Amino acid sequence: MSFGEDLSLQVMLAHKSYHQFLLKCFKDIDVYQHLQVLMLLNRKGGCCSQKELRIYLQIEKSYMVNIIETLVQKGYVFKDVNFKDRRSKLITLTAKAHSLAQNLTIQMESFTEMMSKHLTWQERHNCIRTLKLFNENFNEVADIENNPTTNNS
Repeated sequence: MSFGEDLSLQVMLAHKSYHQFLLKCFKDIDVYQHLQVLMLLNRKGGCCSQKELRIYLQIEKSYMVNIIETLVQKGYVFKDVNFKDRRSKLITLTAKAHSLAQNLTIQMESFTEMMSKHLTWQERHNCIRTLKLFNENFNEVADIENNPTTNNS
């Protein structure tokens, strides 16, 4: 098996295991599929622009609009005008979402402890760093393919 094939398989299996863990912990949450949005908002202090969320999570604009509307309707976020840029929307966590985020943080600490049982802190750090670099490289390739006039020579 080549490196690319092995990497693809391991990332897919890790992704599957991670989501099975989340589903087990948060099966009663009505916005399970949008936990990443809530987690990122929490990490950003509970508030950031819709555009910033979309770019960071690499979600299409129209899909992000639908996600935010769902989260607003279910009482997890508020959507306000960004007074720094009136064309932009600020997304803010509600008290309900803050409570969920605290629970999620506790669950993620437990998950991290279980997952990294046989890993040193350096191995965990290198794993995250490597995956970030892979994503940057994949994005670079996608940008080149989407804009073939760009010359990287």
